[in-house]
Amino acid sequence: MEPISANLSLEQQFEMKRIRDAAKGMSREQALDLLLKASRLLMIKTNVARNLAK
Repeated sequence: MEPISANLSLEQQFEMKRIRDAAKGMSREQALDLLLKASRLLMIKTNVARNLAK
């Protein structure tokens, strides 16, 4: 099994830039809503990975 890299792939770096640029045009409320939705998705992803590891 290969070690997990904490570095983002080139595609992921591009996606981060795209999201950052899009966030600049958002209101504070829109940005907060996006942050909360992204946090929820990360929590769901963690739960799925945890359940698959059982």
